[in-house]
Amino acid sequence: MKYRTLSTIFHMDKATTALESNRSLARERRLADSSFRLGMQADGDELFFAVPRELSVLNEEVLRKERKVSALFSSLPPVARGALIRSLVIDEVVSTNALEGIHSTRRQIDELLCETSESQSLSNKRFRELANLYLGLTTDAQGLPNSAEDIRAIYDKVMQGESLCENAPDGALFRRSGVEVIGNGGKVLHRGLEPEGKIVSAIATMISVASSEEIPATYGAIAAHYLFEYIHPFYDGNGRTGRYLLALYLSQPLSLLTALSLSRAIAENKAPYYRAFKDAENPLNHGELTHFVMCLMEYISNAQDGLISDLTEKNGQIDEVHKVIEQLDMDDKGHAVMFMLSQLELFAAFPDAYLKEIAEFLGVSSQTARACIKKLEESGYVKPIAKRPLRFVMDELGLSLLKGTGWRR
Repeated sequence: MKYRTLSTIFHMDKATTALESNRSLARERRLADSSFRLGMQADGDELFFAVPRELSVLNEEVLRKERKVSALFSSLPPVARGALIRSLVIDEVVSTNALEGIHSTRRQIDELLCETSESQSLSNKRFRELANLYLGLTTDAQGLPNSAEDIRAIYDKVMQGESLCENAPDGALFRRSGVEVIGNGGKVLHRGLEPEGKIVSAIATMISVASSEEIPATYGAIAAHYLFEYIHPFYDGNGRTGRYLLALYLSQPLSLLTALSLSRAIAENKAPYYRAFKDAENPLNHGELTHFVMCLMEYISNAQDGLISDLTEKNGQIDEVHKVIEQLDMDDKGHAVMFMLSQLELFAAFPDAYLKEIAEFLGVSSQTARACIKKLEESGYVKPIAKRPLRFVMDELGLSLLKGTGWRR
C-alpha cells in the first residue's frame, strides 16, 4: 500500500471521527520504532519522519546509482574530472540563484572562480564567495558547522557583495525580529522562528540532526535542510544558505558530483520542492516530514540519472577521441595538448585553456609550451582567443575530431 500523508488520509476519511483518527495515526507514526524524531516542535507537534518501504527502496536505488556515478567519474582522465567538477559548481551557483529569482550567468561565475588571490583581495564581488564555498567542497576546505557562529560565518560568505540594507542580520548572530515568507497574492506561507534565542536553540538542533550517527546521513542532511528553512534565521538569503548547507552535508554520504547537482535538479522542476515544504507545514500532517524526505531523495535520484547518462556518453567519446589523437602526425607534446583541449571541450563550462595551465599540464616552461602550441596553430588544430593572458581553444580542424565521436557543442 502506498504511504500517504496524514492530510491525504484525513480527507479520504468520511467518518465523523476523522480528526481523532488523524491525531491517533500521527501519534502512532511518530512513536514507531522505524521513525526518527528530531527533537524540535512545530505548532505543538514534534517534527519526525518515518522510513516506509518506498523510502527504503528509494534509498537503495540512490546508493546503487552512487556506485555507478563514482565508477564512471573515476574512469575519467584528470583534466576531464577537474573540468566536470568546475562546470557543476558553476551550474549549481547559477541554479541556486535562479531559485531565488536572482540572475547570474555561467560566464560570470566562471570568471569569479578564475580570479587570483591578489585580485580577490581587492574586490567584494557578488557571488564570488558563494562560488568559492561550493568549490571548497572539492578540497574539504569547508568543514561541517559545529555551532550557530559557524552558520553565521557561512551566511556571510553566501551573501558577500549583496546589498542587504534593512535585511542585514540585526541580532547577535541572526535576526532580532520576525520574518514572513510571502506567496502569490500576498498570502503568508511561513513565519520564521523568533525571538533570536529560540533561533539559536533550533539551529543547534539542526546541526545535531545533520551530524547524528543515529540517523542515516542522507536522511539527516535532508531533514536538516527542512529545519533550516523552517527556522528561517535571516531576513534574506535563507534559501541559498540552506541549499549550500544541504550540498555540504550530502557531500559526506554521497559523491561530490551528486551533491553538486541538486540545485540544478530542483531548478529544472521546482514545483515539487516548494510543495513539499507546504505539505510538511500542513497542520493535519502533525510535523511529519516523511514525504519531504522522499521528495528530496527523488531529486537526488533524478540528478544521478542525469549524471550517469552524461558520463556514460562522454566516457565513450573521450576514449574514442583519444585513439584518434594518438594517430595524428605530431609529437607527444602535441598529442597531450590536443587530448587536454578535447577533455575541456567535452566537460568544461568554457573550453579555453591558459598558456600557464597547458605548460603545467605538460610539465614544461611556458616558452616550451608556447612553441608546441604554435605548431598546432599552424596546422589548424588550435587557435588563441585572448592575448592577455594567452588562452587557447580547439580550432575547426581540432573540433572535427570530436564531431566524429558524435559530440555536439
